Amino acid sequence: MCFWSWRAHACVVYDGPISITSQPTTAPERIPLPLPISTVDNSFPTHRSFSIPMTGYDFLTELPSVHIEQTFELNEALTSVSSENRYVVRSPLGDAIYAASESSTANNRLLWGSARPFQMHLLDKTHQEAMLLRKQFALGAMCCHPKNLEVWIPPGNLLGRIVNSPTFLRPEYFIQDGVTGEPIFCIEGPEKSGFCCFCLPKESFFKIHSGGDLRASIDHKWVAGKSQYTTNIYFSDTKLTAKERALILGAAFLMEYMYFQTRL
Repeated sequence: MCFWSWRAHACVVYDGPISITSQPTTAPERIPLPLPISTVDNSFPTHRSFSIPMTGYDFLTELPSVHIEQTFELNEALTSVSSENRYVVRSPLGDAIYAASESSTANNRLLWGSARPFQMHLLDKTHQEAMLLRKQFALGAMCCHPKNLEVWIPPGNLLGRIVNSPTFLRPEYFIQDGVTGEPIFCIEGPEKSGFCCFCLPKESFFKIHSGGDLRASIDHKWVAGKSQYTTNIYFSDTKLTAKERALILGAAFLMEYMYFQTRL
């Protein structure tokens, strides 16, 4: 009796009787991770229906606030070696919205501390990259190149920039549109903090306004329940778009590195 081999593509001869117990099958298809559906209904005041699957920076839509928590690694706590930072961005209910991971070189971390250039990858609940933050090198307020950070979204679109405007009285930044380059918001830090602006207290407050109206705020505050500092964003204007919220989130990461990193 002659049977065709599916793998070897050769004729194999068997002496005894052969019984076929199963048919050849193809490999099962890979099922992608399902899109999360928001269950925010009565927890927060909203102004429109909010029940469609979301990806990317759409997860920020209609949240009243988000909170950035840094995760610390054991080798960094026990040694002087500075590792790439890791963060979790959470909703007011404590749900993880994004996992943020820094990408930088060991030499830049060793030589330039928090002023180092880096890329920050933010992954959403579908395990896809939602945003990419790119910070260029800038050492000190007297550097000829201003401190800034770019916010990118897949597949390679520039959402906007957060650009430093050195002043003598307080830290000041502008959030610019990625297409037109026009300023959208102004960020003002604590008053009388000096031109260098590296000596802010651990608990500081930043106002984000446009046209004289407060649109959002960023603060760095100690949370006793978690025994750590967190960077918090409060969206005062409920009509902020997902794009505007994403740019404000990028600004919060820039403030985190410029003023609140412990390793300089």
